[in-house]
Amino acid sequence: MPHQKNKPELGPLLTSHRVLVCVGSGGVGKTTTAASLALWGALSGRRTAVVTIDPTKRLADCLGISPSENLEKPLPSELFASYGLHPKGTLTALLVDQQSAWDAAIRRYAPTPEIRDQIFANRFYQGLSRTFSGSHEYMAMDTLALLVQHGAYDLIVVDTPPTRQALDFLEAPQRLQRFLDSRARAWFTRATTRSWSAFSAVNRTTTFLLRKIEEATGISALREISEFFTIMQTMFDDFGERFQRVSQLLMSTETAFLLVTSPEPEVLVEAQEFRQGLMQMGVSLKAVVANRVHDEWLAVSPRSIDPARLTERLKSVLQGPAADRRHVEWLVKNFLSYQRMAREEAARLTQFTDTLPMATPVVRVPALPAFPADLAGLAKMHRYLFI
Repeated sequence: MPHQKNKPELGPLLTSHRVLVCVGSGGVGKTTTAASLALWGALSGRRTAVVTIDPTKRLADCLGISPSENLEKPLPSELFASYGLHPKGTLTALLVDQQSAWDAAIRRYAPTPEIRDQIFANRFYQGLSRTFSGSHEYMAMDTLALLVQHGAYDLIVVDTPPTRQALDFLEAPQRLQRFLDSRARAWFTRATTRSWSAFSAVNRTTTFLLRKIEEATGISALREISEFFTIMQTMFDDFGERFQRVSQLLMSTETAFLLVTSPEPEVLVEAQEFRQGLMQMGVSLKAVVANRVHDEWLAVSPRSIDPARLTERLKSVLQGPAADRRHVEWLVKNFLSYQRMAREEAARLTQFTDTLPMATPVVRVPALPAFPADLAGLAKMHRYLFI
């Protein structure tokens, strides 16, 4: 039984939500899909922002901007016009660079310039902002919270990291908030004159935590860690409040989660694991985009076709060098191989979509001949994403 009787599309999803979070494995076209969805929002008259925390910066290439120009300003109308596009709304692209985003947050929330400069000079902060697990995801969350707080956008499309990191994206606020809670701050702010051995004598768990911090950041001086917590303590309450706001936003009816996948077996396994992980967190997928799908041309199984008969039929309609028997046999072999691949993909996708609620739109984008690397290419995807 087919998963849906009507041709699915994503228009209602985008018009009924303020935040769209695109999740999925790496290499399935997630960044391209996010950019195309955001472009549709702008063309439809919405003030749209697309945010990526993908370190490849592929979104910048798609939208014709330089990562060094990561400013919160809409793409110019001249850029759209050069591709024959005339949006009724606006499109702003933001690339979340981990270090720059942390520095921007410190500039926003530091109570004085002196405290800001002290934080920037602290070696533990430098390690935390560059390498600490979860800090990249946290800064994406902080950026999302800031955009929502400003209220300047009707639609925000978020392109998350690959699947396993995308779960970290959702859990980053709670994980970092636990790390920065009041008890941890008390331990560290009292530790200025203590050493690792002193902590070992008091609490093995605390020592283990400190060792993990050293491994993650390369900072072994307990004094610098203590100084960081002492300097930052006036800002921690603000951090916790923003964690709470963005967590509530992600779980609210304003936000929809869209899974981007492809028909490969290992990718669909990851997609299923990710869907189950979301369910455990109380989040349901609102739509699925299956990219790079090979369509079946025949209504019958390739196994029921006689290759020799098909070769003769094809040879009879071709002329010139194309009618050479070896060439025709190669065409038939290639065609039947394509059909077998398409049929196997269709079976895997059906097995996956049958596990979804019946109302979940599942949009299939074919294997396009070229990567849609500009605005025109992103617009061409709309014929598959929307009716």
